[in-house]
Amino acid sequence: MIKILVGAGLLILILVIILVIRTMRYTRHHGEKNRLLPEDFDIEEAAERLSEAIRFETISTQSSGDFNDDAFIKMHHFLEKAFPNIHRILKKEIVNDYSLLYTWPGKNPALKPAMFTCHIDVVPVEPGTEEDWKHPPFEGTISDGYIWGRGAMDVQGGVLAIMEAVEHLLEVEYKPERTIYLGFGHDEEIDGDMGAYAIGKLLEKRGVELEFLLDEGTPIVHNVLPDLPSPVALVAVAEKGYLSLELSTSSEGGHSSVPQGLTSIAILSEAIHKLENNPIKGRVDGLVKKTMEAIGPQLPFIYRIVMANLWLFRGLVKRELDRMPATKAAMRTTIATTIFESGIKENVLPTQARAIVNFRIHPNDTVESVKKHVIKSIGDPRVEIRELHGSINPSPVSDVEQPAYRLLRKTIKKVFPEVVVAPTLMIGATDARHYSSLTNNIYRFIPLRADESDLDRVHGTNERLSKHNYHEMIFFYTQLIRRAARSLEKHI
Repeated sequence: MIKILVGAGLLILILVIILVIRTMRYTRHHGEKNRLLPEDFDIEEAAERLSEAIRFETISTQSSGDFNDDAFIKMHHFLEKAFPNIHRILKKEIVNDYSLLYTWPGKNPALKPAMFTCHIDVVPVEPGTEEDWKHPPFEGTISDGYIWGRGAMDVQGGVLAIMEAVEHLLEVEYKPERTIYLGFGHDEEIDGDMGAYAIGKLLEKRGVELEFLLDEGTPIVHNVLPDLPSPVALVAVAEKGYLSLELSTSSEGGHSSVPQGLTSIAILSEAIHKLENNPIKGRVDGLVKKTMEAIGPQLPFIYRIVMANLWLFRGLVKRELDRMPATKAAMRTTIATTIFESGIKENVLPTQARAIVNFRIHPNDTVESVKKHVIKSIGDPRVEIRELHGSINPSPVSDVEQPAYRLLRKTIKKVFPEVVVAPTLMIGATDARHYSSLTNNIYRFIPLRADESDLDRVHGTNERLSKHNYHEMIFFYTQLIRRAARSLEKHI
């Protein structure tokens, strides 16, 4: 017995030593010592230009009949007036009437081009919420140190920040070594099929192969975890796929006083219940693991023990991540029933029932694997399952060891030295997926500072961008373009 206890104690001691050693190697990342200081730049004038851009109601809705082409044309004219050097020196192309592609030729054709993208369309304001806005959503009011209005955060602020950066570089007669493309789609909020998709196909037809592409995406988040003192710059190196399935069934109708067995509503409700109670398994691997490896060293010692030893604590970490909707969604393909239709009158048995279930597909899964999961989970031949238009597999995962990612990470740290940079998965969809044929190095990041309350403003009420942060955004794009426009190895 004593030998057994001694042996067990020795094993525990060895385990503790292993945990401590791995944790001590899991060192903190300190802030960048040589912070880049913003160049001389008139942020007040830049804020006024963003304010004016917000006034154009470049809204994308699901109905093509509501499309306001005049707003997009006026936006084009405004950009020509606001950024004269861009429109004098760069080649401008209008794609499918409303999207914009700019080409800034580089001096060295041996270097692959880089591309910076955003979108000029915005979501509508939810009817009935107009009075909840502190300032009208399409007036671009500048007040209390903020630029207010729809698109300030998503993503007129990104479009204008990129253009401000390029205009500034042109003013100082900067000439890039590599060609720089700017692509601004007009329908990202409704899948980008006419905008970014068409731009991507145009460049593909021309044989363009990019070094990397940076699209709008995840921001710099503050107070993301209670025990994490540093803000985190999340760089999405992949995005989820998209699938909507229509579930439908039929049954005998008639008067509600004489039911003929299970109604179509009951049959379909049971199918949805089975599906939503049989989620696709999530895993602490891949991007989730890489995100935690980047954030973990900044946490208190007890948490670093866990993060540094996922081989032992993976189950514990998964349970904790499952408690929060955002992190739960990052680990798996999500299932959400978004539409249910049936019945016409309270005393009439419906013969038909129909539901739409939306899936955001994790890179561990595919459209086909999700469909098989649905068929198996429901297991009812009475329920017809039909794939709706618009499905797309998850994007490839861009390599964080590539020079382009390391350049992006270093530039973020130079401009925002207090932040932790972490790769992540984009839960929503962006225009970036339409450029996947041009490069394997696609990153989704916008240097927008946001806490939890700010994130609620995106697509919501009282969208706003601080002038200070807008200055940071312009400076970031200026530095990234300048550094990326040369051989990447010189800056990493």
